[in-house]
Amino acid sequence: MRMAAEKRRPTTDQPYIDGVQFGMHTMSRERVMQLARDLLEAMTRTRAVTLLKDREVVRQAIAHALADELKREEEREESVQRRIASMRKKPPAGSREYEELFRKLMEEEYLREGLDT
Repeated sequence: MRMAAEKRRPTTDQPYIDGVQFGMHTMSRERVMQLARDLLEAMTRTRAVTLLKDREVVRQAIAHALADELKREEEREESVQRRIASMRKKPPAGSREYEELFRKLMEEEYLREGLDT
C-alpha cells in the first residue's frame, strides 16, 4: 500500500516535506474504501484478530475511521497554515524555513492531541 509522491516542487503555497506534498490532501471515497478493504484483509489473515462483527460492518467502521482521521489531518494543517499566516515575520511559502516551521507546528498539533509524531 505505497502512495507515490511527486518529486517536483509544487507551485502552490502548500508545504513540501521529504518528497511529499502536505496540505489539503484529498483522498477519493474509492481510495478510502480500498484501504479499508486492504486493512480488513490484512487483519483477518492473522490468527491474532478475531472479528466480533460481520466483515462488512468492520470494513465500514475502518473506512469511517480513516475518513475521520483525514478530516482531522486537514483541520490540523489548516490550523498550522492560519498560525503561520498570522505571524508578523512569516517565511516565504515554499521556502526551507516555511517547511521547517510547518513541520514544527504540525508536531505541536500532534502533541496537543496526544499523538506521537
